[in-house]
Amino acid sequence: MASVGSALGIGSGLDLTTLLSNLMAAESVPLAKLQTREVSIQSKISAYGQLRSAISSLRDAVKGLTPDKFNGAGASSSAPDVATATATNAATKGTYALEVVSLAQAEKAVSAGLESSKAQVQAGTITFTFGSVENGEFIPGEGEAKTVTIEAGKNTLEGVRDAINAAEAGVTATIIHDGTGARLVLTAKETGAGHAFRITTQGDAGSDGQALSFLDYDPASAPDYSAGAAAQMSRLQHAADAEFKIDGIVMTSARNSVSTALEGVTLTLAKEGTTTITVKDDAAKARSALQSMVDAYNKLLSTVNALAVNTPGASKGESGTAGPLAADSLTRDVMTRIRNEIFSPVQGATGAYTSLASLGVSFQSDGTLKLDATRFEKAMATDAGAVARLFDDEAYGEGRSITARFQAQLDAMVESDGLIDSRLDGLNASTKSLQTQQEQLSKRLEQIEARYRAQFSALDTLLAQMNSTASYLTQQLEALKNLRSS
Repeated sequence: MASVGSALGIGSGLDLTTLLSNLMAAESVPLAKLQTREVSIQSKISAYGQLRSAISSLRDAVKGLTPDKFNGAGASSSAPDVATATATNAATKGTYALEVVSLAQAEKAVSAGLESSKAQVQAGTITFTFGSVENGEFIPGEGEAKTVTIEAGKNTLEGVRDAINAAEAGVTATIIHDGTGARLVLTAKETGAGHAFRITTQGDAGSDGQALSFLDYDPASAPDYSAGAAAQMSRLQHAADAEFKIDGIVMTSARNSVSTALEGVTLTLAKEGTTTITVKDDAAKARSALQSMVDAYNKLLSTVNALAVNTPGASKGESGTAGPLAADSLTRDVMTRIRNEIFSPVQGATGAYTSLASLGVSFQSDGTLKLDATRFEKAMATDAGAVARLFDDEAYGEGRSITARFQAQLDAMVESDGLIDSRLDGLNASTKSLQTQQEQLSKRLEQIEARYRAQFSALDTLLAQMNSTASYLTQQLEALKNLRSS
């Protein structure tokens, strides 16, 4: 709406500017109501954003309720740079001396240097056979050999690298530049003595470029790499099993992650050295995960209470306090659904531990949640396996675990096309409609003001003319009066 000018009333002496302002204020009442409604809707949109954020935080905390946190056992290492350990409730509590003699490693070989990574090689095939070296001889394993085809037109060193990586042949290929040329480095994807690889090639007759045979490799006879190596594949690293001792007992593993040496314990070997592995009861990580869920729920409750507050005035005629979602049923629906998850037992679970409530999670008089740590730790000490199964989606069927069931409820609220999005779609549509109405009404008010201004300008002009005429007549009458008296 255009601003009311101050040029009116000069001719007439009337305060037409104030009159116009008052008239336009009355005409603008519908526009003010539309603006007030839009502010109210924007407040609700912001409130839904806060609600979504609080529910998402609770969902993240619920996702942290994984069965591995409820296994009832913990493992620690006195030298985590040598090895780390994790344990399940199948582990036997105790202390174990671990010595890492050597780590598992993968077979690694490097080619002779070519002029550049774009140097041409023969088209043909490269075959990888996996096995082990025993008594100076390569022994193929049970797995099938993998053959990689080097096509004409792609027969460069880069093309060989790309073909090997695309073939998923159990080997990764990279190109390095060492100052003397480009070399192809091949590394087995699996560690362990049984994953050494032999390479045999077959070049296409008549194909131009470096003979593919420069990639032939036998781990039993290949020389170790040295600077300026001859025009053949050299060994950078031989395949080997990890060797370690537990309480003096010698063991080996094809991998550096070992889950078969101590029942219920997974060891991750990092470097040679000694450490002490301690396995003991540990409910701390489970308690922490549950407490995070409780804290997230209480934060959500606080958010909902602030957004949906509806407190009447202390006396008649006195305004009360109302939040932006005070009359919205969604907040009640959200909290009802979540509260049901606290008390609902897992379908199929039997015994003393079937729900969050049975683990010590309960409501306080003010509606907040509290975790009874003593009761929870007693449950973990009594039957950690039963507790862990409540959070395992494979224990009682898909979608039945506390975590899966709880998360499904929360997803329905905050995911795309969920409960909150449905409300937001309606509010955004209302906002757009209100903005359109305001634009139309503002244009109409501009037209009304222009009409009033034109009418007042005409009135001002007319009154000015009448005043001028009245002044002229007064002057003439005075002149006649003077003539008579003289």
